[in-house]
Amino acid sequence: MIVKFFRRGKGAGSGPLNYLLGSNEHREGAKVLYGDPKLTEQLINATPYKQKYKSGVLSFTEDADQFSDEQKKDIMQRFEDTLFVGLETDQYDILWVEHTDKDGRLELNFVIPCQELRSGKSLQPFYAQADLTRVNAFKNIINKEYELTDPNEPNRKRLINPYINNAPRPTLYDTKQNKKHEDDEIIKDPADTYALKAAIDRKVLESMQKGMLNNRNSVQYFLENLGLTIERATKKSISISHPAMKRSIRLKGAVYEEGFKGLEQRPHVIEDWQQDYERKSYSRGNRDLMTWTKGMSIKKEYHEKLYGYIDMPIPVELAIKAVISDDQHRTVAHKIENPTPQPSYSTRP
Repeated sequence: MIVKFFRRGKGAGSGPLNYLLGSNEHREGAKVLYGDPKLTEQLINATPYKQKYKSGVLSFTEDADQFSDEQKKDIMQRFEDTLFVGLETDQYDILWVEHTDKDGRLELNFVIPCQELRSGKSLQPFYAQADLTRVNAFKNIINKEYELTDPNEPNRKRLINPYINNAPRPTLYDTKQNKKHEDDEIIKDPADTYALKAAIDRKVLESMQKGMLNNRNSVQYFLENLGLTIERATKKSISISHPAMKRSIRLKGAVYEEGFKGLEQRPHVIEDWQQDYERKSYSRGNRDLMTWTKGMSIKKEYHEKLYGYIDMPIPVELAIKAVISDDQHRTVAHKIENPTPQPSYSTRP
């Protein structure tokens, strides 16, 4: 599974709804899993802010029929929890639409109006600099728990989903408005040494697959272009420094070795990195859980500071007059004097 957020979100609500469901709500392979499309569209149109909605997709290489309804529900709910930690379910709206029209693969699309519903204040569900690390940790946890395809595996030639890049709309985040590729964001502001090394390895591997790295000198030049400083180069490794890291980081593997010769060594490089990736699976899982937990605590505090003082509206009490018989009067009067509390808002699936 990969998580993608789209950069469009300033138009009318009909835009994302037409893409997800079709102009007449007859898009083949599309199904509403949760939410009310009409309500979501109206909320988007009524939102007074420049950024009216946020949309994106949880995209899987696995077919939709490999997941039960309960599994989809679990993944969707945990994604919502990751984005909206600290908020109650009546404070935001989200529409979930399943797509299966790309060779049967599962896509869980979502649209979120950018407005907190109790106060009417602006709500930003995802901001890369603040949320990317936590959302990536969520993705890794889900992939490991459900034994899904891991897009970070070195032996996966396709580092990004080709179907998403070809989507007619909404378009993906790009370099506009500082919305860079997630690995660029990690390298710019790494959460820890592990995340930085993993992002560098993925960038180097991608460039090697494109034939851009022919020898060790080209590797060093590439690292310097990422904003890293070469501190030392030995026969078996390259050590780099990063302004956010207190110590130098040693990059090891065939691509960083003195005798690296480009594409002819690619199978060996990928095999080495794949074995190392699998060997560190357990520690990587623990690190993802710690990262997600810490990120959730920070985001919860942020949401509670912005919206925590806003109380749930008190349900409106309606006086109901009815014609009743004398025999019914005593029973009905008792029910009116001792009403049963009713929830004001529906719960999440």
